[in-house]
Amino acid sequence: MQPHQHKKNWQNTQQFNYKPAMFNSEITKLQPQAVDLEESVLGAMLLEKEALVTVIDILSPAAFYKEQNGRVFGAILNLFNRSEPVDILTITQELKRTGELEFVGGAYYVSALTNRIASSANVEFHARIVAKKY
Repeated sequence: MQPHQHKKNWQNTQQFNYKPAMFNSEITKLQPQAVDLEESVLGAMLLEKEALVTVIDILSPAAFYKEQNGRVFGAILNLFNRSEPVDILTITQELKRTGELEFVGGAYYVSALTNRIASSANVEFHARIVAKKY
């Protein structure tokens, strides 16, 4: 291929907003996410049993974009399924038991989740948004 032909081909691809294959690997697509809502839902679940019961069947650990939040939800689910209390301390202990506490950001992250919520009044609505993003 002659140099001018390569340039011409590149110009043709630009007019169609097409990037040559060498650039495709550099482009990453941002997945749908609602991390702030994930954290708000988890915080509500840690503070109020009613919020926990309301959303436990709406979500799954895989529904969370942020993997740490999915792991926290998994710990909540484990305790709920064993009919054990769910609060900051029990979740911290459950994550420690499963070896995931440091992965999620430590006890500080778990306790900080409760600072993300002003009210649990809309927790079901927020949980449904998180589930839709999945």
